[in-house]
Amino acid sequence: MRGAWTEGFSASDTPGRDFMMAHFGSGLTRGHWYGWLFWGLAALFFLYEQFVWVMPNVILDDLTRVAAASPVKLVSALSVYLWVYASLQLIVGGLFDRFGTKFILCGATALCALSCLLFGTADDLLGISVARGLSGFASAFAFVGTIYVATVWFAPSRLALIVGITTSVGMLGQMFGQTPLVAAVEGFGWREVVIVCSWPGFALALLILFVIPRRPSWFKDRFAKKTDLNIGIFQGVVQVLSRWQIWAIGVVCGVLYLPLSVLAAMWGNTFMEKAGGYSPEQASFATIILGVGWLIGCPLVGIVSDLTGSRRIPLLVGIFGGGMAMLLLLWPSLLGYGGLLGVMFVGGLFTSAEVICFAVAMELLPESLRGTAAACCNFITMMFAAALQVSIGWILTEQIVGPVRHHVKVPHIPPIEQLSSATPDEFRWALAIIPGLFLVAFVLCLLLPETGKRTATTNAEEG
Repeated sequence: MRGAWTEGFSASDTPGRDFMMAHFGSGLTRGHWYGWLFWGLAALFFLYEQFVWVMPNVILDDLTRVAAASPVKLVSALSVYLWVYASLQLIVGGLFDRFGTKFILCGATALCALSCLLFGTADDLLGISVARGLSGFASAFAFVGTIYVATVWFAPSRLALIVGITTSVGMLGQMFGQTPLVAAVEGFGWREVVIVCSWPGFALALLILFVIPRRPSWFKDRFAKKTDLNIGIFQGVVQVLSRWQIWAIGVVCGVLYLPLSVLAAMWGNTFMEKAGGYSPEQASFATIILGVGWLIGCPLVGIVSDLTGSRRIPLLVGIFGGGMAMLLLLWPSLLGYGGLLGVMFVGGLFTSAEVICFAVAMELLPESLRGTAAACCNFITMMFAAALQVSIGWILTEQIVGPVRHHVKVPHIPPIEQLSSATPDEFRWALAIIPGLFLVAFVLCLLLPETGKRTATTNAEEG
């Protein structure tokens, strides 16, 4: 990958610097225990930012009262996270390619912790928007940075597996942001809990600063002869986004991620409470089960994809199964609470095939642009998620206050009461777009080239 680790440690006359060089310089290679340590710290940041991301799902009613806002206005403020996050994906891959991960991940983790402090003290839509925007800015570096660390310290043949494990770690963060967060908020209040949640972020930033090394010195020797090594950040982004396959796999990735980006992160708990009649604890536990499906499915999908050498078949199976689960979810009380948990688990298991999309995106590009390829794929995925979050909020608001479904002029409903007054049918209409998008993703996946077999063959030849 272009320029990621080309600057080795400089010589120093001080014993401390010599010690650091000996342990974090040219002696570090792939395939050792410390690779797991470096990846693990980066993965903890991904876990932490995923926890911060899904917070609003649990405290949506509290935020509505604080901001005195309609559903569409509130979700527009909260979705600033995704707009900022997605926009930065155009450059974060190039930044990692150029500067490495150590200081970028350290600063991003600290900023993510700071965003919790700001969010916990916000008392209007502007404050909420600023806090969520800062959180999106910081979080933009988490997933791509973690995958980037993995590509340095693990063999290419493990790429899909490591992406799967990384995503599973993120699922743990989302799970911690559900029922455990509900209990904490009920016991201590949402502001106090959100503020306290900033402390682990600051501690993790220090760990990343002192443990993750800057760059292995062997990187420059390995990639010095690459002809595309000096491609600029924006030139690399243009080169990646000029390929229709990147846009196609980005849309597929975005659709498979909708259960998490739209349901787990925003509308899922409230929908299950309104349309299914479940308690907040039951709804949040059902969302956890969705995460459990991803937690189990991500590494399994990665293993199956790597062993079979196929990316397309696991993606097609995941899209089909996930689409069926999302269709059933529109009626959360149809099969009872046990049935709902089953649907959520199966839906998570199938849609966890999303992790393969990043392997496909990276395999479509030269090795020096893989960081940029993963980031651009993430950019499309999160732009898709942001658009859907706002669109669903807009559709829901129109369903609540508009005369289209009521056939009469609806009396004025104060913004602060609109979300609580939504009916199950109004929620269903707003979320019905999700199953339809899975059909679009299925067609796109059929059009994409198979990259797994080519990669497996290349690795065998190199070995």
